[in-house]
Amino acid sequence: MNLRKSKFANSLSDPRPWLQLRLPDVRVTLQTVQVFAALCVTLLGTGLSRAETGVTAQTVLIGQSVSLTGPRAAIGTDFSEGFKVCVDEVNRGGGVFGRHLKLVQMDDGYVPQRSLSNTEKMITEDGVFAIVGNLGTGNVMAVLPLLADKRVPLFAPFTGADSVRRTPNRYLFTVMASYSNEFEKMVQHLTTLGITSIAVAYQNYPYGKEGLTGVQAAMKDRQLAPVVIAPIETDARDAAAAAQAIARARPQAVIVAMAGKATIEFIREFKKTGVAAQLLLWSIADTNLLINQFGKDATGIIVTQTMPAPFSEKLAVSREFRRLMKAASKDKHIGYASMTGYVSAKAFVQALRLAGPDLTREKFIGAVESAKAMDLGGFILRFAPERHHGSSYVEMTMIRPGGSLFVY
Repeated sequence: MNLRKSKFANSLSDPRPWLQLRLPDVRVTLQTVQVFAALCVTLLGTGLSRAETGVTAQTVLIGQSVSLTGPRAAIGTDFSEGFKVCVDEVNRGGGVFGRHLKLVQMDDGYVPQRSLSNTEKMITEDGVFAIVGNLGTGNVMAVLPLLADKRVPLFAPFTGADSVRRTPNRYLFTVMASYSNEFEKMVQHLTTLGITSIAVAYQNYPYGKEGLTGVQAAMKDRQLAPVVIAPIETDARDAAAAAQAIARARPQAVIVAMAGKATIEFIREFKKTGVAAQLLLWSIADTNLLINQFGKDATGIIVTQTMPAPFSEKLAVSREFRRLMKAASKDKHIGYASMTGYVSAKAFVQALRLAGPDLTREKFIGAVESAKAMDLGGFILRFAPERHHGSSYVEMTMIRPGGSLFVY
């Protein structure tokens, strides 16, 4: 190249400062870009480019809105105790990939609007990774749009409502059978025994109405219909009237789609009528409360259950649950509600392990969808991309006096 004819060469020696190239500055700039690019590659390679909400090197922050007061306080408290016993045990063992579980728990008094406010606070202010174990049909339905909008998983809500399951939801995973599974089991049991005269008492609340729908569907499949239907308010102010209306029909069996106070008061009033009908309750009726209220008078009541038997010696999860509850001096809370809490927490922990050490919400969802068979100690949940509801397990139990409270 002839430098005398080169504009580039001439510019190097041009006495006019504003025409001179700043080659050292160019080199520094290129070096800076190269260093920055290398740093980005390193960060991406180690998974530190963006920390997931609620996840640090030491903790995974989870949220829960549950009824610790109000009409479902007893079952909510039992559920909470079982859940926390599992979390405490996991943390004593070092957590999951070195991360301890930290629970933000808020009481909603079984009021859907409070559930929504609690959940919004836990997501936007506390910054939880996931919501685990919210309780109640109306309460869960109230938070689903928020969770979908924020892309936050809701794992193991304590409800078997079919309305919660009806629409596919990428962020929702359940670990208990549906209410329709329970009522199908009840009607199947009764009709197998030749019992077709069946009445329904249901709570005038979203889950109670779903219960009624479930019973009607199961009976319709067998060309049957309830002989009488009686609604009851949550505060049970009309329990006596409902009991008398059903007693007048003299049914062979009464399916009770209620929970909490309404269940107790209806049974109390129905027993006063002297009608000898078989009573059948679903899993959320809170059998601990039932036994505490009626003692030996609860004998013979059938209850469907969606969890492993807490008093059984057969399954490892049941033995483990009882051992930890007793070690924590929570004996009085041992029952199906606390077992539901325990299983919910245990399944969540298993899902965290499957997601791996580089935890994100998307990896968590993918891990659950790929789980296929999640063995929690003899109680197996089955998930898939198109199956976010891990269990359809239902068993029939009957309350009996003395010794074990249930026979299977």
